[in-house]
Amino acid sequence: MGQAKHRPPLKRNQKDSRVTEVQRYRDFLSPRYWPAWFGIGGIYLMAWLPIPVRLGLSRVIAGLLYRLVPSRRKVAQTNIRLCFPELSAAEQHRLVKQTFFSNTLNFFETAHAWCRPVTSVPFHIEGLQHYKDAVASGRGILVLSGHFGPIDILGALLIGICEFSVVYRKHDNALFNYFMTRARERYSKKTLARKDMKGLLRELKQGGAIWYAPDQDYGRKASVFVPFFNIPTATITMTSKLAKMGDAIVLPVSAYRTDDHRGFVLNIEAPVAIPSGDDVADARWINEWLESRIRCHPEQYLWLHKRFKTRPEGEASVYR
Repeated sequence: MGQAKHRPPLKRNQKDSRVTEVQRYRDFLSPRYWPAWFGIGGIYLMAWLPIPVRLGLSRVIAGLLYRLVPSRRKVAQTNIRLCFPELSAAEQHRLVKQTFFSNTLNFFETAHAWCRPVTSVPFHIEGLQHYKDAVASGRGILVLSGHFGPIDILGALLIGICEFSVVYRKHDNALFNYFMTRARERYSKKTLARKDMKGLLRELKQGGAIWYAPDQDYGRKASVFVPFFNIPTATITMTSKLAKMGDAIVLPVSAYRTDDHRGFVLNIEAPVAIPSGDDVADARWINEWLESRIRCHPEQYLWLHKRFKTRPEGEASVYR
């Protein structure tokens, strides 16, 4: 079933952020979307599993994924070998397996955030006054974060405490993209497509807060090579540009799951002097800050992503 004719279609390159405005679930009744519907049903089931069951299933599934998805295992192994050369081979192997478990558990936590209330989840915020002071200033807030594991469930836990919009990357499946976007709008002010620069700047200039994680490889364009775990890493300079154009306060925010896998901690830090006028220096500071926070709970970071895919000219791929 196609788009409803009375609603304007989404642009092909997703430069607007109108997914939930122009689409409805009834637009996805065609048989080609049925596999995605089954997947969404599975996510709802995952959301309501008791925590002991989640933990048990996460260990089993993580073990299977470790064995059955060698491409992602190799990515994680390469990332951890490069970033933690001080660890022995056995310690690196253990960290890779812990990473698979943490990322698998994150699927269950994300399902919880998207599909059910989070009122019973233990949660602690450190540095909340920094956010309140930034709001009181009347300026926009760029919440600088990274792909720490419990991003979505922490967003849900912040309902009524911190209001913010979420920058997201479009999913290839249109139905799942709608489901994901609609779910995130349960706990965020709005969702903003990564390429919607006008929308991002408008939100900042109106005094809004945007959760922004620049720690992925977006290619050579608009990137500079600065160290990340002592490795020259393609790092976008958009954080500085957004802060400057939107006259925004930059608040570093990190998050982690507690050792018992049942609760979460969000740490909001004091504003940083970004933009400094030197985009390369800003990018270097961001990577240093990310590294310091990742080292506290390394197994919870997204090591399954090819963070070092883009290499300096003439340098071979590290993922061969």
